[in-house]
Amino acid sequence: MKYLDKIRVTSRRYEDMGIKKDDSGIIMQSEIQRNMFQILFTQGRNEPILANIHVADMELVQDRGMADEDILEDLPRHDPSWWCKVENGYIMNLRGEKKNKVAYDYDS
Repeated sequence: MKYLDKIRVTSRRYEDMGIKKDDSGIIMQSEIQRNMFQILFTQGRNEPILANIHVADMELVQDRGMADEDILEDLPRHDPSWWCKVENGYIMNLRGEKKNKVAYDYDS
């Protein structure tokens, strides 16, 4: 998962924000902050919802094909050390460094 990919929410944790399990949205911010992506939800809504969703509470629906160079261009200060992708269960930066020590345990 990365910038502009389409995701699906896998948790009921966000219902108080109007986001239900199985709702789909688009990753709108290139960096991961506090193990969360900023997601835009628009389908079936009168008003769009912009919410921070934990990476453990979403799954990839559609890879939009953003290249690392495109992600780097969008990162603040174009810094490749910022966390910006989830690959094979790891939160990673563009240097290939892993933030979490155990795959799929994003808080490790």
